[in-house]
Amino acid sequence: SCWTALAAPCQQLLLAAPVTKDATKGRPIFEYSDVALQVNVLALLRRAGRACCEAESVELATALQQLLVTCCQEGQLAVLGAMAQLAGHPQLAQAIVLPHLDLISNTSLMSVQKGRPAEELIPFLDLCSALAGSVGDSLFTSRQLAPLSQLCVAALGSTEHEVLKPALVFLQRLLTSRAAQLSSTDVAALAQQVLGRFHQWPRSMSGQIFKVFSAMAERHEQIYLSTVAAAGSAGSTAPCMASLSAADRQLAQQALARLRGPRLRALLQDLGAIARGEHTTDMLQSY
Repeated sequence: SCWTALAAPCQQLLLAAPVTKDATKGRPIFEYSDVALQVNVLALLRRAGRACCEAESVELATALQQLLVTCCQEGQLAVLGAMAQLAGHPQLAQAIVLPHLDLISNTSLMSVQKGRPAEELIPFLDLCSALAGSVGDSLFTSRQLAPLSQLCVAALGSTEHEVLKPALVFLQRLLTSRAAQLSSTDVAALAQQVLGRFHQWPRSMSGQIFKVFSAMAERHEQIYLSTVAAAGSAGSTAPCMASLSAADRQLAQQALARLRGPRLRALLQDLGAIARGEHTTDMLQSY
């Protein structure tokens, strides 16, 4: 088939050099350059992934998966953007993607351990987000959950929208899943990470930040309340509380514990702005 003929040169081009961040989701470029070749190959693979889903073709998806897995084994994570397309289809996610999740997560974990930039994880994080939406229960009860969660939590140290959004979508779905068997230690560690970092994230993430806080407050209330209480206590080093007086800390703590819905979202935005020095603590008096 034509796909068989294309697979080898596509693989060769992708493994020839590191792929830039912008290439992983870029539109086709109609020029001749090394960057354009990689952008066009990745665009072709993503389109092939969408075609597999539209046709519900396991045969085509299997051929595509073989190329993607080979590239991933060689450390090229950019191809996982195409795998994320397959992951959005429940049947293909179960049959094609999940069986290779060990290899994918191990390769991604090795990338982090080698100190590679967080932006290289974007295709992997997109894959995690897609799987959480299509086959969440199967994913959250699988043995791969631990490394996937570890990588998504590690991504919270970024300040880039493209890194944070899929990581937070995955974690939000994990927190709200009834199938996942999360320990109180795991939830507490995640809550501490989110509470300690959310003020650093771009404003474009405000909606997703609110959803994660809501998931913690509604599905893991006692752990959430304990984490908020610790953040507001004397001697706490929680960045979102660091600049507050004792009285304002207590006010913020009580508001985080009590508020839900739009008022909680507004409070989180104001706390972030205060921590960044953009607003004064007077904003807290409205809560």
